[in-house]
Amino acid sequence: MTLIDWDHTMINVSDLSESMNSFADAGIVFKLGGRHENWGTANALGYFGINYIELISIFDQQKASLIHRQSAAAVYDTLQDFNQGRQRFNTIAIRTNDLENIKKRIEAAGVDVGPILEGKRRNEQNKLITWRIFFINDNIDGLPYPFFIDWQTSDKEREQQLVEQKLIQNHPLGPLKVTKAVFEVSNPLKVSQKWADLVDNAVTERQGKFVVPIGERTLEFVTGSANHLTTLHFTGAQHQRTIKLGEAQLIFE
Repeated sequence: MTLIDWDHTMINVSDLSESMNSFADAGIVFKLGGRHENWGTANALGYFGINYIELISIFDQQKASLIHRQSAAAVYDTLQDFNQGRQRFNTIAIRTNDLENIKKRIEAAGVDVGPILEGKRRNEQNKLITWRIFFINDNIDGLPYPFFIDWQTSDKEREQQLVEQKLIQNHPLGPLKVTKAVFEVSNPLKVSQKWADLVDNAVTERQGKFVVPIGERTLEFVTGSANHLTTLHFTGAQHQRTIKLGEAQLIFE
C-alpha cells in the first residue's frame, strides 16, 4: 500500500539558536539537526510524534546561492527569505514509500517536477542521515508546492529510531500533536483541488473553508492574500498559547 502522509513543516529562520531559544521559552523542545553540506543550509528539529517542524537557515551563502529553484525549490526559497531577513513557513514535506510512481502521476498531470535526489546531512553526533526526495518546481498563484520524501524505512521503525535518539520526547508545554495547516490563498477551491490531487484525496468544503485530509491531519485552504502557509494548529497544550515567529503563526490548544 502506498504511503502518503504529512512528514514535516519547514520554517525559514534567520538564526537557528535564537529561534530554538524562543520555542524553549514557550515550552517547546527543538534540537540541532545538522548541516546539508551540499546546500549550505542547517536545521533544528522539533518532534510532535513522527510529524515534526524543521527550522531551516543558511550557514554558507556561497553554496546556497548555487541552488536554482529547478534543482531544489524549498532550498532556493529558504535562501530568498534569508537574504530578505524574512521568517515564515516555507512549505510542507509529504512522506511516501513510492517516490517513482507518485512523481510519474504528478508529471502526467502537467506539473513541473524536479529529479529524484539523494539527500543527506550529518547530525550533531556526526552520523550520516540519508533520504530520497523530489521537489516540485512550480507554484500555484505564488503558493509553493510541497515536496515528497522517502526515509526508506517504515513509520514504525522510524519512530522507534527517533525515540531512541531522544528526538521524540515530551515538551514542557504538553503532549503536543500537529493537527492542521492553514493556507491563505486567493482561490482556495482551485488550490485545494490541486493539493488533493497531489495526495490522492478529496476536498471537503466546510463553511467556506476547503479541507484536504492527509493521514490523521488536515490541510485547510481559506481566502486570503498571503498565498502561503500561514498557521499551524496543535492539540495537547497544558494551556492555550499562540507563538509568532516572523510571519509564521503556531496555535497551541
